[in-house]
Amino acid sequence: MIIRLTYLASAFSLAAASKSSKSSVTAPTPSVDTAKAGKSASVSLSLSLSPKSGKSSEPAPTDAAKAAKSSSPNASKSGKSSKAGEYFMAPFSCPQKCISGQNVLLSSGEIDDAVMVCDASNEHQMWKVHIDGTFLKFENAAHYDEGMCLAVGETCSGLLGLADCNEPETKWVNTGGQLLSASCWNQGVSAALSVDVACTDLTLDSSSSDITTSQTFMLLESDFVESIIVPSQAPSVSLAPTPVTPP
Repeated sequence: MIIRLTYLASAFSLAAASKSSKSSVTAPTPSVDTAKAGKSASVSLSLSLSPKSGKSSEPAPTDAAKAAKSSSPNASKSGKSSKAGEYFMAPFSCPQKCISGQNVLLSSGEIDDAVMVCDASNEHQMWKVHIDGTFLKFENAAHYDEGMCLAVGETCSGLLGLADCNEPETKWVNTGGQLLSASCWNQGVSAALSVDVACTDLTLDSSSSDITTSQTFMLLESDFVESIIVPSQAPSVSLAPTPVTPP
């Protein structure tokens, strides 16, 4: 009996050794075609970014992306460099005119005659666009040290003015052309930034269910504003025939 058990133990030892030696053999590595590998690099990258098992596998944000997301008005007020861009806000229904924060009433913060002829040298017409989560804030460049942003009235009554950029009334939702007030929506009012028919003042439109040109705004860079030719500045061209002096 002892001899039989010893024989079985030896057989198992030999089998295990044989299996271990087979598994330790390294499979040959196939040769890689560098040309094909270069072409498939972008495919491998896109596949690696796709979510798996319901978990997000997005790449870690770069320092530049973090800086862009953190370009809040608070950062600029603290003296740190802000990554916000400076633009001119132009209502599409008022050609050659821009939004200005120049005529601010000190008593209420309301902006009077906010729509003016675009002037690339006017700092009151320049707005620094800040990203605040999913919202945008428009800080007036002339009031940069004060941290004042475009805001709606607390009751969404149609008044537009400047308020501290930390106030909720300064949050806007950009739809690609419209600017919707997040604060008004939070109060149960659907309101979009608009201009009056005379193209002189900013208003809040909460009655229209359709997108209109008066609710559509463009963000323009200074180079484009400088290229605007105002009719009063356009060179005059005489259509009268040139008199011919007889010989």
